[in-house]
Amino acid sequence: MKKPLHQFILGVVIWFPITFFIWFITAKFHLAPIAWLTDQLFSFWMPEAVMWIKLDHHTLVLASNFGENAVGQITSPPTGENILGFHTNPLIYSYGLPLLYSLILATPDKNKWLKMIWGTFFIIPTELFSMVFSVLKTLTFDVGSAFQQQQLLNQFDIDSIAIAYQAGSLIIPMVTPLIIWVAMHREFLERLAPQIASRLGSNARKVSNSLP
Repeated sequence: MKKPLHQFILGVVIWFPITFFIWFITAKFHLAPIAWLTDQLFSFWMPEAVMWIKLDHHTLVLASNFGENAVGQITSPPTGENILGFHTNPLIYSYGLPLLYSLILATPDKNKWLKMIWGTFFIIPTELFSMVFSVLKTLTFDVGSAFQQQQLLNQFDIDSIAIAYQAGSLIIPMVTPLIIWVAMHREFLERLAPQIASRLGSNARKVSNSLP
């Protein structure tokens, strides 16, 4: 009989490609509420900067309230039909969902589907955070000084947006699923603790014995 730790690791390795594939082909469905919430937020918060935000399959489309005039300067509101629009990839900060699902499915538990539902609700705020700061990053650095002057942004604001965007793209999508999984499976972790401690102690002894 395989040890619980080995079974869990094998389960994650098996389940993650499956959940990743399903997550990818259903992106337009699970990203739709996040895109809608982001659009509503910017419509209320910055209507002078954003016209609308929509999801096109797995691409986020941002129509800004900026455009280029006859001499190439960026102005707001735009003159004519020359509106600045942007396409971004929200998949780069929403991959925490298949990771969370693979962790839950690999864990021996009777309430896997219920925990997947709760986990989805818990992870939505982090995806909203990431999408909001992705849009802010695009406006701040791609629209540039026109947006910065319109919103009266100082250097601290600009740096904060950049840091929040990096955190929302690189750190939060990886860390959040682990935190949620740990919070939901404390009993399983308690069963794994002796085996993990034994494995770490064995590795430490091997390193110690290899030293001169």
